[in-house]
Amino acid sequence: MMMEISKKDLLQVTGISYGQLYRWKREGLIPENWFVKRPSSTGQETFFPKELILKRIRAIQKLKDHYSLEELANLLAPEVTNRIFSEEDLEQFQEVDIDVAAEFMDQLEKDTFRFIEVLIMIIFSDWKKKELLDTAQLTKLISHSAKNASQIENVEQELLLLKIGQDYYSLFVECTGTASQFQFDSRIEIADRVSLQELSSSIKVTYKDTFSFTFDEDIEE
Repeated sequence: MMMEISKKDLLQVTGISYGQLYRWKREGLIPENWFVKRPSSTGQETFFPKELILKRIRAIQKLKDHYSLEELANLLAPEVTNRIFSEEDLEQFQEVDIDVAAEFMDQLEKDTFRFIEVLIMIIFSDWKKKELLDTAQLTKLISHSAKNASQIENVEQELLLLKIGQDYYSLFVECTGTASQFQFDSRIEIADRVSLQELSSSIKVTYKDTFSFTFDEDIEE
């Protein structure tokens, strides 16, 4: 289950003020659905998905002196870039393993990709780097996952790596409220889980100048 943190504890841990927190919410830097109110002994209390909110606030604190609030909102927003990435573009991403990219190209029978597809390649590349799977297991997983992964349309999802016995499976879970919460059969192990939205924000920031990302909200009607 997704761990949560109360508003009181969040302000104490991060050192931000109540006003900053809600200003960032109004500016679109923190998703509104991360603010979850629940009854408590004192009336109502607001809770957040702990890992997501702490990562987001650290990112804002790190970047707020380098970008305007509008630029930050674009970088951290769930909307994805409309840019199509070529095979040559993929080589610019240090996070993309060349063999993982080649396997996706073979499975999808194409050599240009949407931003979400690049993010998924990055996740699979990271699983390879962490040695969570061996080469044969990774190849098998991509062969069964690539076509479904290419159908994903938004980053408000988590990608889970599940282990059942000696086999691995990928699972996309849409995040709502305080992000995805679920219970599995005890025989199923969650080997890894990644927020596409947080990865998207990180990659946008890292490669902002390299690719001059165009965002959905910047496109004229």
